[in-house]
Amino acid sequence: MAKRQPAPRRRRPSSRQPAQRPMSSTRFFGYWSGPLPPVTDLHFRSFLHHHPDADYDLWLDSDAGSTIAAPSLAWIKSHPRLHVREFSLDALIERHVTHGPLTRFNRWQALKLWGRKLHRAGALGPLALQSYDHPLFGRTYRHGSPLFAGFTANKAYRGDLSRCLIPLEHYTGPCLYVDLDLCFMSDLRGLCGERGFTYRWERYDFANSAVLYLPDAALGRALVARGNELQNFLPWILFSDENCARLGLTVHPTAWFDPLWTPGSVLAGDSSLFFRANADPAALLARLQGEGHRAIHWHNNWKTQPAPDSLYAALLDQLR
Repeated sequence: MAKRQPAPRRRRPSSRQPAQRPMSSTRFFGYWSGPLPPVTDLHFRSFLHHHPDADYDLWLDSDAGSTIAAPSLAWIKSHPRLHVREFSLDALIERHVTHGPLTRFNRWQALKLWGRKLHRAGALGPLALQSYDHPLFGRTYRHGSPLFAGFTANKAYRGDLSRCLIPLEHYTGPCLYVDLDLCFMSDLRGLCGERGFTYRWERYDFANSAVLYLPDAALGRALVARGNELQNFLPWILFSDENCARLGLTVHPTAWFDPLWTPGSVLAGDSSLFFRANADPAALLARLQGEGHRAIHWHNNWKTQPAPDSLYAALLDQLR
């Protein structure tokens, strides 16, 4: 009688390779407050090029009179994979951010400004004014502080809030937030597994949430809950290495998304190099593409007019 052969053992999945979600399931989204700048054309065209079967939601903040008025961007409003959505960020802040209501912090702004100057100068002594001191960014205030400047005036802070609050209301599955000053150089869905991620802010011990992936609603809720505990959603506070580890967020290397902070890159040290005239933009673009960045974060430059022979223009020509 033939001897029975033992059944082959099943291999356990390696813990080093997190399970990947279906690529088409990740929803991309961005946020804007005010008139959409023409320079964002490259952001949207590079998304469509590198993600041929993905959709993108552009959330326009109705509290700031957001519009798509530039003629060069009119095509965005009718593209079948780009979805323009108007919403009230103030309403989300009222609903999900503690130490409200919103109007409480819009009063006595001149007095608050004077108080903050006195506090920074040390004139208020040991009063408990609920602030954070950071070696790079100075002093910022918790939402519950009497010197907190509020949620309405600081557009950058509204952007910090939006990427955390929008998923609470509108995404139950995986979503990937991206700043609009970013050019895609690859399909980012290959990074989208079971674990959330962002990327390193230069060489510091906190992340840059210009790219923020949330695999599920549970992480989105935990992120907002932590922001409310800290009473602050600034990236150098909410996305510290300690908080990223606590939340289960992977912090990817700077070089994946940010040539500006990558030594040896053709764009290192000066984001305006992306928009300046070059004698041979095609050759320079080939060098930049050879550096292997998954995306290029060009850091604001919202009002910059790209030169016709710039890296920006060369990339845009490839995508049109």
